[in-house]
Amino acid sequence: MKNIYLFIVSCLVGATACAQPSDFLVIKKNQRIVKSFFAGSNIIFATGTGSYSGQITAVNKDSLYINQYDIRQVPTNLGVYVVDTVATYRLRFNYKEITKIARERGKGFDWAASGGTLLGGGGLLAVVGLGTWIFAKPGTRYHASTGLVVGAAALAGIGYLLLKSNGSFYTIGEKYRLEYLRMK
Repeated sequence: MKNIYLFIVSCLVGATACAQPSDFLVIKKNQRIVKSFFAGSNIIFATGTGSYSGQITAVNKDSLYINQYDIRQVPTNLGVYVVDTVATYRLRFNYKEITKIARERGKGFDWAASGGTLLGGGGLLAVVGLGTWIFAKPGTRYHASTGLVVGAAALAGIGYLLLKSNGSFYTIGEKYRLEYLRMK
């Protein structure tokens, strides 16, 4: 019995010792590694043909292999909708095709959400104020003041700047480089 157990353990140790580790991709900024991607990690990226997201299954020979899942709400026989995986797509990309990679959302304050709120709210208030200038007589209670319209436009501008400065993607080629590292 001990011989069988020893044989099984030695086969498993031998199999793991011979297994080749997967290669990986790194994002570098000024020769410093910012983020790395390897088999098992999730990635959201864009190429010239579209956006893709999924789990990385392997990185081999300059190619990135991902599993993309099509998850939808489907009805059951009882008329209740449940979330189900409709399809799984196995995709392969050359890492040189990738133009943008999404950053992970960190903990803390979400500047993009507040920028969107300021842009939407300020823009809406400015449009309504300008509409009252057209359709209401000056001096009535429905006529918006100049300060209100200018302030709303300023808030919309600040919201736009917050959205643009958020940097939710690593844009490959400008500040960041995507490199393929091969494990030996």
